[in-house]
Order: sequence, then structure tokens, then C-alpha cells
Amino acid sequence: MPTEKTSSRTKARRGGRFDTIVVGGGPAGAVMAWDLATRGLKVLVLDRATFPREKVCGDFVEPRGLRLFQTMGCLGKLEASNPLAITHVNLFLSGKSAYREHIPFYEGQTELPQHGYIIPREDLDVRILASATEAGAEVRQGCQALRVERSSETMTVTYKENGTESTVSAPIVVGADGTHSVVARSFDLGVDDPRYMAVSQRCYVDNLDIQHGESAFVFDKDLFPGYGWMFPMTNGRANVGVGILAETRDRYKINVQQLLSEFLRKLQQMHPGCRKMRLASKPIGGIVKTYGGQGRNYFDGGILIGDAGNFVDPMTGEGITPAAESARIGAAVIAQSLEKGRTDAATLAQYQKQTRAYFDPAMCYLDYVACVMRNKHYGDFWLGVVARGSEMAMRDRTFARLSGAAFGGLDVRPLDIVSRMWAKAAGQFTADSGRFAMEFASGKFSSLGAIGDMGRWYSGWWGSLAEDPVWHARWMGDVAKKIAVLARTTRLKDPRAQGPVHVRVAPAPASARA
Repeated sequence: MPTEKTSSRTKARRGGRFDTIVVGGGPAGAVMAWDLATRGLKVLVLDRATFPREKVCGDFVEPRGLRLFQTMGCLGKLEASNPLAITHVNLFLSGKSAYREHIPFYEGQTELPQHGYIIPREDLDVRILASATEAGAEVRQGCQALRVERSSETMTVTYKENGTESTVSAPIVVGADGTHSVVARSFDLGVDDPRYMAVSQRCYVDNLDIQHGESAFVFDKDLFPGYGWMFPMTNGRANVGVGILAETRDRYKINVQQLLSEFLRKLQQMHPGCRKMRLASKPIGGIVKTYGGQGRNYFDGGILIGDAGNFVDPMTGEGITPAAESARIGAAVIAQSLEKGRTDAATLAQYQKQTRAYFDPAMCYLDYVACVMRNKHYGDFWLGVVARGSEMAMRDRTFARLSGAAFGGLDVRPLDIVSRMWAKAAGQFTADSGRFAMEFASGKFSSLGAIGDMGRWYSGWWGSLAEDPVWHARWMGDVAKKIAVLARTTRLKDPRAQGPVHVRVAPAPASARA
């Protein structure tokens, strides 16, 4: 456990004053503590859990996350267990495999690994938290934060340990305590909008016949707007789960646990490698709040990172890498604030400015796509579009890389994506129109193609309008707002492709080292 390796220098600080208190020891909190400690700052991490602990997650660490853990010096230790390299994807649409190939946006990378790993959080979190401890941070486990208060430029955290309440103080507090952040609620920054919340159920299965690192994504009408996944590990084991929008769950009274049970049955039928799979753990559920629901992520004396700050991909629900990235950006802002001796909201507002500049070019596009797909009545339309896009992607690797970027891409360029997809759609529509005219004349129809897509779009429109005109109008308003945001945030390049490269390890301010 990380606390067993605490240095004597760190142990001596217990009960003393810290430069920063980090509430939460998951990926966001661990990376923040490591970064600040590496700068020479005095850091305390409080977490209610005792590690290792189970965490609801897909466990997927993509190449950008692996690069960051390499920077921390812990990637080699994470690889010591020989995790299965995820290099391929099998996309299932309505029960049939539609795209099975190398993950297109992993190919040709020169600065990033060309694979991801599935690393259970009970292993991942322990290792990166240990890196923070080894860098000099103090970690207190089994300490539940109850409230955070500010007085005379001092932040005080009240927490409970073994039934006893204690307090600890510092100039800055970082909320890294997840979806139900106590830190966020202490400053009225909690966001609970079901349009930007995804609910999930996941379990581990074993006895799979998977010979290489091929993840599976499953889309069908029952899961829309959401998806099912199968992420393989070594020894025939896999992380399997489903995720769906909270708004959809609430509107249609969907039981997510039953959704997972039905998905497991479907997965056995459709995936040859899963025919003999068996449940290896009890299914558990969780919730994430995505980037589209972001509000203010700073306050007098602190900032919010990771899930607490809504740093979660709106399309995939992936949060490990964004959490770590937000921590790196936040650590640089905190170090600068302490150097200036100012920890007020006006100074810490620089954190939101920098995270927006870093994440917006990709995340706002993904949020727009997620918003358009929120309408369950368009399930048939989108399944048809993705099926046709998958056919094109199998023939055109450049198109595969660009179009697939909306679902886990490492370099999301909205202008390139839209222009390429419109060009493909226009060409396909022209071809389909000619074929449709010939078939109409002969009285024989083989496929409606793009013409059918248009029909499914209008069918979805009228179905949504008839079911709930008020919700439909609100959804259309949301789509219009997202388009306006895109016009302001779209860039030619995605800053996340390079990582938070502007973040450099700097020495601690003299006042902090004293």
C-alpha cells in the first residue's frame, strides 16, 4: 500500500501545515499530489477508502494516459503484470460485426504507444498513488472529508477517521473526490444535470477465447444513446459493461442492471470468443458527469479536477486520462498561485482558462455529437449511418481514422472530420440517388442507402415531436447552443494530441520550502 513507503520527511509533517490538501486519491488526486510533491511542495492526500479498493470503471488506459504515467515513472511497474495490449476493435451493430480492424487512430503514432491497456483500478490507483508518496506526498487513507471551509485565506478540511473528526489546513484545497464531490458541494459547485450524466453497470467475466487485444463495442436500439463494451485482459478475463445517458434512463424508466444482464446474454450470442464466458464478479454500478456539464471549476482557495470537475469524455465516458491531464494543468496553476502568495478565485481562474483552452477544441465537438445523439428516436437513423460509415472505413483508413476520432480518437480535428464526412456523404448520396432512380424504374429495390437514411431521420423527428413536444424543443435548443459553442472553440489542431506540454516541473516557492 502507498502509505507503507512514506518517507520520514513526509511522516514528520503529520499534523503540521501543508501547502495543498488534495481530497481524493484516485488518478486525478494521485497525479496532482505527485506533480506538486515533485515541485517540492508539501501535499496531503485524504481519501475515504483504504486502498486497494474496487472502482466502477471500464479500466481502459489509452495511449495518452500511458504517456503520462511514463512521465511519472510508474508505467514500467504497471506493465510488470504483462497487461494485454489493446490494438484492435470489433464494432457490433444490432448484433452483427460491422468493423473489425486495427484501431485506426493508434496506427502511425510516433510519440505515443500504439496500444492501450486494461488495468483494473484496484491495481492502477495503488501504483500511481504510490508514485505520489514516493515523490514526498503524504497519503491518509480511511479519512472521509465532511466539509471544506475558508477563513482568512486558509482552507480547513474537516474529515472523519475511525469515527473521530479532525481538521487539517492549507492555503489551497483540490477537489479530486469524484462525481459526488464534497469539495464541490462545499462551494455550491456541484452539477447534477442528467443530460450530462452517464450511468453504468460493469462486471468481470472469465473463460473467454480471446487470443489478442481486441476490444468490442456494441450498439443497438436497447442501448441507445449508450453502448456496451467488452475489454479483454490476460488469461481469458475481461471487463464487460454497459453505459447509458441518465436522462434516457429516467425518461424511459430503464433498469440499468437488467440492461447489463440482457447485454451479457447478447454478447454470448454475437461474439464467438464470448460463447463460454462466465460471470467472475458481482455487477456494480456507477455514474460519471461529462465535460458538457462543466460549470465553474475554481473557487476561493481551490480547484476541481478529474470527475469532480466533469473532465469526462462526453462520447465514451472515459475519464482516467482527462483526470490526469486536468491535474497536471491544475498543479502548474497552484504552484504559480503559491509563488504569488495569492489563492483567491480571481487568481485561480487561470485554471479554468487553461483547461478550456486545452480541452475545448476536442471536447466541445464530442459534446455536440453526444447532444445530437441524445434523442432516442434517432436510434435507427444513427445505427444505419454508423453501419454505412463502417463499410467506408473498412475501405478507407484515412476516413476510419477521422470518423472514428469521435469515439476515442487521439487527435480530434472537427474541421477535418466534418469536411471529410460531408464529402463522403455527398458522393454516396449521388451514387445512391442514381441507383434508386434505376431501381424505381424497374420496380426492384435492393437498398435505399442514403435515401433510407433521410427517411429514418424524418421518422425520428416526427416520433420525437409527437412523444414530447416540450422535450423535443428543449433538445433542439441544446443542439443550437452546441453549434454556437463549436463556432467559438473549433481549432485546426487538437491540443490534447501533444499533451499538456506547457506543464513543466518547477521548484517550489521559497515560502513553501521553508
